[in-house]
Amino acid sequence: MKSAFRKTILAAGALVLLSALLAAQQAAAPKEPKYTEVKYSADMSSYKWEGEDRILVLKGNVKFVHDDTTLTADKVDYRESTRTAVATGNMTIKDDQNTITGDDCTVNFKEKKSSINGHVKMIAKPKPKPAATDTSKPKDLKSEFKDEAVITCEKVDYFYKEKRGVVSTPLTITQKTRVVTADSAIYLGKEETVQLVGNVKGKDEKEKHSFEAPKVTMSLNDEDQWIEAEKATGSFYVKEETEQPAEQPAEKPAEAPKPGP
Repeated sequence: MKSAFRKTILAAGALVLLSALLAAQQAAAPKEPKYTEVKYSADMSSYKWEGEDRILVLKGNVKFVHDDTTLTADKVDYRESTRTAVATGNMTIKDDQNTITGDDCTVNFKEKKSSINGHVKMIAKPKPKPAATDTSKPKDLKSEFKDEAVITCEKVDYFYKEKRGVVSTPLTITQKTRVVTADSAIYLGKEETVQLVGNVKGKDEKEKHSFEAPKVTMSLNDEDQWIEAEKATGSFYVKEETEQPAEQPAEKPAEAPKPGP
């Protein structure tokens, strides 16, 4: 989840830079900002006016590339009056580890907020790690979630200045035999924590473990990893070892009588 939230800010960054270029055309005395390259392409680009408002429209196979992140959509509209950009139609954000899809992605530059809405699906692959040379190193929280995870919900908001992500709709996290559901979730990037809030339920079919809690908090900091569940209830199973009966010593065959003198 942590890396998936970060992808929304990268997608927003691509649209932010586009709006910055438009704003620079109208600035009387622009300062010298720092730039990072964003590449984009579309089958058609155009401007249209609604009263005093100017709207940039990109249509057909729209694609933004920023560093290792690519945003694709059928259409992107940027409205200057509200400083909002909306990507719609087959919207996908992708990099080497994560893929996010949804009905649309909206970026509000005044509120410094990006949102992915409708049938949101985030597929997060863990970052490959080099082979461990120290086999005695203890396991940590991240090692428990080393497989691909799929997160589904209806809405994700990311406040990129605060590095705060909010899932305000029910969500489901699936990872192999694990399934976790909750009413909402909050990601705090500065603290590197994730909170699952409301009717949190988890089940692991392989490990025969299930739990319920009103709230679960996880720390993803490499130096301080932990997980807490408030007022948790659950169950797990302990495999019972069947006692094997002790082996009886084999009976020696009776010795034949010795012949008399």
